[in-house]
Amino acid sequence: MLLLLLASTTHAYGVSHQRQPYCTETERQALLTFKQGLVNPDEILPSWTSNNKDCCTWKGIRCDNLTNHIIMLHLLPNIIHNIDGSYSWIPISGEISASLVQLQYLEYLDLSDNDFTKIPKFIGAFTNLKYLNFSRNSISGNIPSELGNLTKLRYLDLKGSSSLTANSFKWLSHLSYLRIFYLGSTNFSKAKDWFHSFKTAPSLSTLHLSHCQFPDLDDSSFSHITNSTNSITTLAVYRSTFGSTTVSRLLNLTNNLVDLSLVDNNFNIKGSHLPDAFDNLKYLRHLKLVGFDGEVLKSIGSLCRLQELDLFYNEFNSTIIDILERLLDCNNNSLEILNLSQTRQNGPLPRDLSRFLHLRELDVSNNKFNDTLPESIGKLMSLELLDISNNSFIGFVSETHLEKLSKLKYLDLSSNSLTLKRNITWVPPFQLQYINLRSCMIGPQFPSWLQTQSNISQIDLSSSGIAGVIPEWFFNMTSNLENLDLSSNLINSTLPNSLLESNNKSPYVNLSSNNFHGCIPPNLLLKASGLDLSNNNLTCFEPLFCDQIDGTMRYLDLSNNQLFGSIPNCLFHLLRNLLYLNLNNNRLSGVIPSSIASLYRIQALGLGKNNLSGTLPSSMKNCTQLSVLDVGENSLGGTIPKWIGEILTDLVVLQLKSNHFYGAIPSTLCHLQYIQILDISHNRIYGAIPSCMNNFTSMAEKSEESFGSISIGSIGSFETSVVWKGKEYENIQNLDLFRIIDLSSNKLIGEIPMELTYLVGLNQLNLSRNSLGGAIPQNIGNLSGLESLDLSHNNFSGKIPTGLAEISFLAYLNLSFNHLSGKIPTGTQLQSFSASSYVKNFGLCGLPLLTKCPGDHSTSRNHDIKIYNELDQEWFDMSWFFIGLEFGFALGFIGICGASFLNFYRRLAYFRCLNTFEDWLYVMISIRVSKLKRYFNAKCYSM
Repeated sequence: MLLLLLASTTHAYGVSHQRQPYCTETERQALLTFKQGLVNPDEILPSWTSNNKDCCTWKGIRCDNLTNHIIMLHLLPNIIHNIDGSYSWIPISGEISASLVQLQYLEYLDLSDNDFTKIPKFIGAFTNLKYLNFSRNSISGNIPSELGNLTKLRYLDLKGSSSLTANSFKWLSHLSYLRIFYLGSTNFSKAKDWFHSFKTAPSLSTLHLSHCQFPDLDDSSFSHITNSTNSITTLAVYRSTFGSTTVSRLLNLTNNLVDLSLVDNNFNIKGSHLPDAFDNLKYLRHLKLVGFDGEVLKSIGSLCRLQELDLFYNEFNSTIIDILERLLDCNNNSLEILNLSQTRQNGPLPRDLSRFLHLRELDVSNNKFNDTLPESIGKLMSLELLDISNNSFIGFVSETHLEKLSKLKYLDLSSNSLTLKRNITWVPPFQLQYINLRSCMIGPQFPSWLQTQSNISQIDLSSSGIAGVIPEWFFNMTSNLENLDLSSNLINSTLPNSLLESNNKSPYVNLSSNNFHGCIPPNLLLKASGLDLSNNNLTCFEPLFCDQIDGTMRYLDLSNNQLFGSIPNCLFHLLRNLLYLNLNNNRLSGVIPSSIASLYRIQALGLGKNNLSGTLPSSMKNCTQLSVLDVGENSLGGTIPKWIGEILTDLVVLQLKSNHFYGAIPSTLCHLQYIQILDISHNRIYGAIPSCMNNFTSMAEKSEESFGSISIGSIGSFETSVVWKGKEYENIQNLDLFRIIDLSSNKLIGEIPMELTYLVGLNQLNLSRNSLGGAIPQNIGNLSGLESLDLSHNNFSGKIPTGLAEISFLAYLNLSFNHLSGKIPTGTQLQSFSASSYVKNFGLCGLPLLTKCPGDHSTSRNHDIKIYNELDQEWFDMSWFFIGLEFGFALGFIGICGASFLNFYRRLAYFRCLNTFEDWLYVMISIRVSKLKRYFNAKCYSM
């Protein structure tokens, strides 16, 4: 569209060999003055110099071939090419000098993707402008009305700015040629004329509004507006806020709409409902509605000219099948794209879809559609994409479902209860590029029809019941593969040498959770960009392993196998571009090779649960980008190196547990400001706990979204074992859920430093089985996020701080085997734990212990009778129990069904809520059991 728009002027932007050698001197001086107002001008505009007399050859400048006047100024940000192949850019910033007014013949001005902060009022002086682009700057302030002087303007882009305001759009009426208008990040809640201005703009055909705030207007504000038509054919409104009466105005802005997109908007009315008012949009071809809830808009069914209907990610509370039935009844049905993904739909699909003759894409994924798959899908001869994944379809998928889909390229049947039923000699009519049959029953043999597919780039056959060995013909169809997933099957064989031999690309290959055994051939590592062989029975690396692999691989997971012997010295050296390496839970022995220094890009390294010995090599200093280092449960020794905290400052997870490390905890570990899991348990560490641990920024912040500058995605798929609430959990993957300090089972002495109580984001602290003493810090209650606290088997003395009873999320507590004394503070939390949490503290008294505190023995017999009456009334009144049982069942059911669809932060909040309810129920039971005990004790005492 833009090329067509500027077709009348682009011929002037070319370079002619017959053009005069120099530009106009006045315009050249104007550009040099403009350059002086920019930040670092010599770096960003090196060709703009006084020595270069021809400004028509300067970067971003074009001149008219005949007059030599500047007609185009396009300032691009500086592009920087990084070593890893990516690129970044440095935007141009500074002042837009008024000297540019000298460019009177300017037709094209593009300052996009820079860091200018203001639209100058002198912009109205460029009366010949046809194209103006200020998008993606940091512009704020009021939109100048001087834009109305640009009477020749055809294209205006103000999207992605910082914070604009508009009190009026009256200036739009002067732009009689304006066809395309992009506006973003603008508050025009005071612009009462917005509807009139947009509706009466003479030539406006495309209007894009994003992150805008509309006013809330009543009907009287529109009474003076006539029913004049305009030229708007494309209207897109993204992530904006509407007044409650504004929604219908947008739908009445024009009757000529061909393309309408309303995405993720906030209507400031209950439920984000949209008026059912599409009947007048008789020319509509493309409709995209995202982020609504409420009733399905039935008038959509009358849009018989629709070519694209995209209703992705809506919370409809009624069925959309009626709309489909109405669209199927259209005489000239033209629908080509139908996207109903994530619209909360259930029930069966219409049985006869064959009337959608032109349908190219059908996506009903992530709903609750059930019943069998309509066989009429097999008659959609134009279909290129079919995605029914993550539903509840049942039954068979036969050749009939696919018989006429000769144009099909994308097929996703995953996560249903489907079984593929086909003749062994069946030859499909299509050539697929993407196929996902995860969780479909297609085994025990490989589907033989796959050998006819020569263009597949991504294939997922995981959890599909495939057994036996990989057939030879499968190796011949992998030349274009970018992703191969055969995980969680029953494949029982050695790894093939030729799986990727003919591959032209570097695919990601997942063969995890099968029964592959024997040695790892180097060819797999030679070709793949990522390889997951975890959870198999592999035992060794092939003898010629080091002679054949190269350094293209980024991801390698060999965890949970039976690999034995030493780590090949070449592994680190030749796979120098690895970002992720997991060798956890094998039988590897020997020292960690010094060649680990070659992994200068490594972000996650797992060597835990092996038999490695020696010390952490100093060459590991070169791994400066490490986010995860797991060497736990080995036989490593020596002191904890100081350089871990000095050089590996990006660490998020540091697992050193269950080794033979000795010496003091180096204070340099306090430099790990992004650390979230620090586990040094089960070693021979002595000395005091460093008082500087309050520098752990990720633990000292309460916000669940604060992860420092480290991308948590780099550890998101890493698996390790975590001791959580007193129990060890294997293969925990969501490490970003945890904030853990575990220094247990060492020889630490001294007191708990007060600074440790500043870590308000900490959710587990384990200092058990040391020789720590003194009093538990009084302000330990500041650790409001704490869910697990273990201080057992130490020498703590004094009273239990009352603040401990105020930690609402505390679900595990162990203070046993210390020298604590006094009454256990009363509250909903501390009495909910069993007596085992406090045993062997001979000075403690009060519930849940049976030991009574001084003064409690004066209880009279009448009070015991009162206790008995209360028990008789309360204990045997089980209504509280059944209410809790019903509530718990409902909450658990919702959690099981819904938790996988929630994002991380909602999921974390839900489980915390569940823990709180669990604690409440436990407290209720404990209190009543305690009353029973007190009653029987009182009765025995009276006797």
